[in-house]
Amino acid sequence: MDCIGVIGYGHMGGMLVNGFLSSGVLGIDEVVVTSKSRESRDACAAAWPGIGIARANGELARRCRTIILAVRPQEVTEVLREIVPLMDGDEHIVSLAAGIGLAELEGLFSGSVTRVVPTISSTVGQGTTLICHGRQVGMHDALRVEGLFSSIGNVMLVEEEELPAATILSSCGPGLLAAVIEELADAAARASGLSADRALQLATETAAATAAYLRETGETPGDLIGRVATGGGVTEVGVKGIRERLPEVFDEAVAAMLERYGAVGK
Repeated sequence: MDCIGVIGYGHMGGMLVNGFLSSGVLGIDEVVVTSKSRESRDACAAAWPGIGIARANGELARRCRTIILAVRPQEVTEVLREIVPLMDGDEHIVSLAAGIGLAELEGLFSGSVTRVVPTISSTVGQGTTLICHGRQVGMHDALRVEGLFSSIGNVMLVEEEELPAATILSSCGPGLLAAVIEELADAAARASGLSADRALQLATETAAATAAYLRETGETPGDLIGRVATGGGVTEVGVKGIRERLPEVFDEAVAAMLERYGAVGK
C-alpha cells in the first residue's frame, strides 16, 4: 500500500499526523502510526478514529511505502535495523533526526532516504520545513514528501552541508526568537509601570506584525528600521544599542549551537 507510516507519536510525530490530516493532504485511510508507548497509540486512535494503528514497527513497515522516523536520534539505528529486513527495498525512509547524516542512513538502508527538519511553528501552519534528499530519491518520491510538508507550512530544499545553519534558523529559531521576545518584554516591564503580562502581549504581537510586514512588503530589516528610526529619535537609540552588543551575543550563541549540533545523535 502507498500509505504514509509514522513511527513515533510524541510531540513531533503527533504534530505531523495532525497537520497532514487536518490539512486534507492525506485521508484517514492513508496514514499508519505506531509508537512503543501503548498510551500514545491509544491517544492517536482516540484523536483520529479510523486511523491505522500498528502495534509494532515491523507491522507498519510491511503496510507502508513512505516511512517517517519521528523518534529520537539515538533510536534511529535500532529502528532501521529492525524494519529494513522486513521491507522490499523500494520504500522511502524519511528521517527527522538531527545529527544522523544521509551516509549513515544509506548505510543502513540502500533505498530512498530523505532528511527532514520540521519546526514547531508548523503546528499553526507557519514556518519552514527543511528537506534534504539522498542520492537514490526519485522525482516521484521527492515530490510526494515535499507536497506532504508543504501542507503544514513552507518547505526549503537544502544541501546537507547547509543543514546545521539552516536548522538553527528554522527549527531552533522559534526558541531563540521567543527568548528575545521575552527579554524585550521583561526589560520594558522592569523600566516602567507596565505589567509583565501586558508587556509580553505587546512584544509578541509586535514580533508577529513585524514578520508579516517584512514578508508581505518584501522590505529588508534595514529598510524597516530606516522607516521607523528617525534621526535622534527613540528607536534609533535602541537600535544603536542592540547593534553594538547583539552581534557578539549571537555569534557566541550560534557557535555553541553548531558545536552541539555536531554532537547530537553521537
